[in-house]
Amino acid sequence: IVSGSDDSIVKVWNLDTGKEERNLKGHANVVYAVAVTPDGKHVVSGSDDKTVKIWNLVTGKEERSLEGHINSVFAVAVTPDGKHVVSGSDDKTIKVWNLDTGKEEHTLDGHAKSVRAVAVTPDGKHIVSGSDDKTIIVWKLDTGKEERRLEGHTKSVFAIAVTPDGKHIVSGSEN
Repeated sequence: IVSGSDDSIVKVWNLDTGKEERNLKGHANVVYAVAVTPDGKHVVSGSDDKTVKIWNLVTGKEERSLEGHINSVFAVAVTPDGKHVVSGSDDKTIKVWNLDTGKEEHTLDGHAKSVRAVAVTPDGKHIVSGSDDKTIIVWKLDTGKEERRLEGHTKSVFAIAVTPDGKHIVSGSEN
């Protein structure tokens, strides 16, 4: 189990014992989002300090700090192949980062307000984002182009998930 908190610490917990195993310290402010890479070797975290950090889960060391957002990072996800990190921010953008190099590959710009949630489809071909603008956008991961905009919520979209078969998007909102 990995958690982030307003104490700026990412914590790693043992599921069997319920005990805290490691503190990952390096963020300067609230940690809003965490994800674990599919191989279980890295943790990705997003923070109010505008950074996305990549941590080695075994050593607890920060391997990379990804900088490019100009406001808080509210959401992070990792592609199923473990090659890319996706981050959503209060700056209204989604960024796609190469996990190995730390280089920003795309900035996806289409939301009118903060991006609160991101997910990647099981086939790794699409990113799904939810925003304070009440919309959900489906993007092509390889090009960063908007493919579909879903409207139906009457308030902010805070949670996004994609079913394992990739056929449905599940979203959570204030409404």
